[in-house]
Amino acid sequence: MQKSILPSLLRLVLALLSTVPLAYGGANVLTYHNDNGRTGDNLSETILTPANVNVSNFGKLFAYPVDGDVYAQPLYVSDLSLVGGDVRNVVFVATEHNSVFAFDSDPTNGAAGGLLWQVNLGPSTATPNQDFGNRYGGFTEIMPELGITGTPVIDLANRTLYVDAFTHEGSNYIHRIHALNISTGAERNYSPVVVSATMAGFGAGSSNGAMAFNPEQQLQRGALTLADGVVYVPYSGYGDTDPYHGWILGFSAANLQLSPDHIFNSTPNSTVDDFGTNAGEGGIWMGGGGVAVDAGGDFYLTIGNGSFNAFNGQGGTEFGDSFVKLSTTRGLSVADYFTPYNQAYMASNDLDLGSGAVLLLPNQPGPVPHLMVGAGKPGILYLIDRDMFTTNGNHYNTAGEWDAVRQTIALNGGNFSTPAYFNGTVYVTPANDTTAAFNISNGMLSLPASSIGSRTYPFPGATASISANGKNDGIVWMVERGTPATLVADDANDVATELYNSEQAGSRDQLADGTKFAVPTIANGKVYVGGRSNLSVFGILPPTNLPAVGNYTGLFYGSNAVQIQQSGFISVTVSAQGRYYARLQMASSPYSFTGQFDGAGVASNSLKVYGQSPLQIQWQFMPGDPPTLSGTLGNSSWRGGITAYESVFNARTNPAPYAGQYTLVLHGSGDGNPLEPQGNGYGTVNIDTGGLLVFHGTLADGTAVNQTTTISADGQWPLYVSLYGGRGQLLGWVDFTNAAQSDLSGNLNWFKEPIANVRSYPSGFDITPALEGSRFTPGTILAPVLDFTSGILVLSGGNLSTGVTNYISVGAYERLTGTNRLVMSITPSTGLFRGNAPNPLGGLPLIFDGVFLSKENYGAGYFLDSYLSGEVYFGPF
Repeated sequence: MQKSILPSLLRLVLALLSTVPLAYGGANVLTYHNDNGRTGDNLSETILTPANVNVSNFGKLFAYPVDGDVYAQPLYVSDLSLVGGDVRNVVFVATEHNSVFAFDSDPTNGAAGGLLWQVNLGPSTATPNQDFGNRYGGFTEIMPELGITGTPVIDLANRTLYVDAFTHEGSNYIHRIHALNISTGAERNYSPVVVSATMAGFGAGSSNGAMAFNPEQQLQRGALTLADGVVYVPYSGYGDTDPYHGWILGFSAANLQLSPDHIFNSTPNSTVDDFGTNAGEGGIWMGGGGVAVDAGGDFYLTIGNGSFNAFNGQGGTEFGDSFVKLSTTRGLSVADYFTPYNQAYMASNDLDLGSGAVLLLPNQPGPVPHLMVGAGKPGILYLIDRDMFTTNGNHYNTAGEWDAVRQTIALNGGNFSTPAYFNGTVYVTPANDTTAAFNISNGMLSLPASSIGSRTYPFPGATASISANGKNDGIVWMVERGTPATLVADDANDVATELYNSEQAGSRDQLADGTKFAVPTIANGKVYVGGRSNLSVFGILPPTNLPAVGNYTGLFYGSNAVQIQQSGFISVTVSAQGRYYARLQMASSPYSFTGQFDGAGVASNSLKVYGQSPLQIQWQFMPGDPPTLSGTLGNSSWRGGITAYESVFNARTNPAPYAGQYTLVLHGSGDGNPLEPQGNGYGTVNIDTGGLLVFHGTLADGTAVNQTTTISADGQWPLYVSLYGGRGQLLGWVDFTNAAQSDLSGNLNWFKEPIANVRSYPSGFDITPALEGSRFTPGTILAPVLDFTSGILVLSGGNLSTGVTNYISVGAYERLTGTNRLVMSITPSTGLFRGNAPNPLGGLPLIFDGVFLSKENYGAGYFLDSYLSGEVYFGPF
């Protein structure tokens, strides 16, 4: 047994949890579906209500990583005393890696410090596995490993958690029952015990009239049950591979000893001669549910496909596809049962009645106080009187196509769940169907359903958990299996009203991928959801992360490439209480939208745009320096990231350190490709003390570019200009770095779509010019722009086969005199230069433009020669 502490993994929101009041004392969830009646309700929930369970106030607080997939329902103990006297609310999680974890449910420093203890109970079994489950080509229902599948049970009086761990040790497969101290994870001194059982029986797999438990054939899927000092563990099979049977084994909670009086086998005497190749079976699956127990100690369960011969009055012992009541006063013996009239058809078509579990309703007023409901793969919901399952003891009706139970209701899908109960209503969610709520009155379920949910749940449907404060504030919680899974909250008074789902806030509340039959646990204001190697914890969000009031500017673009209709510029104005107005520029089209950030700084929008399906926008405020709005946007065709920084500067109270005048160059590709501009774009930038940036420039094909925006606290400029009537753009982040050789730099995307009937680059291009620039101080007589007197001007590219060099003399007042009839001038106030030079190929002179970079001590620009762009270099000689 190994104990370890998980590494730190989470940050940010977790640190904010200290602002949320912690709930100590209150509910415990010690067994599957909250109680032995399997009602699924916690009626002591005072924090979560229909008024505050919404995307603005409720969401994922953090997640605990675990070492395997979680199929068991998380369990919960309030006010648990730990070693050293520390008292915590603790959530317990079991994994298919055969580990049990105890986590602090209210960590003050987030998930990083929340692990209280962890134990591993032996090597898990890799799947798929040909040693068992080979009837359909290998057991694949639970992958990639099998370990702990059924939900454990906790004896709070003895502070002990009981769990079945399935191990693969050499060539042996072993089930062991472990009893763990819930404060430390240590094994009790009588723990563990190897599961071994034998009973009288001559059915499939028996020998000499003895039926022995075969661990290699028996899957422990159903939840464990603690009743009257005995831990009962149900078993089924692996992928219907024979021979297997349905077993229930009872172990003393005090010493884990198995009593012969606490053994039940659902098909002990089914022989191949009598029942064919698939004799036996009758697994106790129940969609992971647990055996239900009434106040008198009797058990209630459903049994899956298997042999059946319990015909009325004939004393049969095989109970495939049946509801069964077991008495515990005479060992585990069948006290009552019900089998649908079409059991033979169900068995031959794999329509297990036992795919779902039973719910015992709390005592009801009227003549039928003791009721239970359950349904299986055939999609029939059965309401059964627990005091007498069937009218006149007609357990199995051979006289017609009807069943002698109190009520049957046809559902719209096969059922793999445990129904839930709250305040006179039964809730059930079959596979590929919506949630149906049936009121119970005078011993009958309402028809039609009192309310129908708005969401269709794929296979295997969902098992609901209920939170409420007595009879008030009822919420129905379910997990929709998916990749990722989805946590859903419906109003218990009307399940058509969906209060919340974990998809609404984008990535903020995203769950791990779902596992089959996952059941949420609700206690003391939090919701716990197990999944693929993960436990997610939901609750009321800390109201401390609203975005700062102000203006934010930034860019958005796809993760793979920058494309015109998938990138652009965004500006956001945030007002008090998190309201915002946003403007998005994409190609030549502006789009405006408004919204509201919630208490966690999260918002979402659906934005209609021209020519494509609506964009789904999810973003979150990230405090820091600089404050940032970060998120994603996109649709079914593409997805990109958004980053926008707050403009924090103020001319009086917080002047921008970047204020001043700059010149910059956008370097050409320089690869000689005549299909791309080879020249250098250029421009000037002015930043005022309030952080407002104004850019004017010219690209190397002669296109003018202009932008007015703001700069971030750490000197980032979101450069975006729409070009060519929306058929091109210039986009990228520019950093004001104040480095030794330059003051600003960046790598941009300059894109032009093919455009017919234009003279300059009609086939378009996609290049990534590097931006370089520096501060510029306007020249004077005493401090000229140029600090050299002899220079050169080099023209290359365009239609020129070789570069042309011209020599320049720099005179007073920065008058420039060139050789070879070169004419050139520079403007001392801006650093811009221009001129013309003879074309060595003849024809009109080459007209050039550019700008000088002071810190780099050279200038650069472009010229156009027959609409081809060439490069200009100007510097000292």
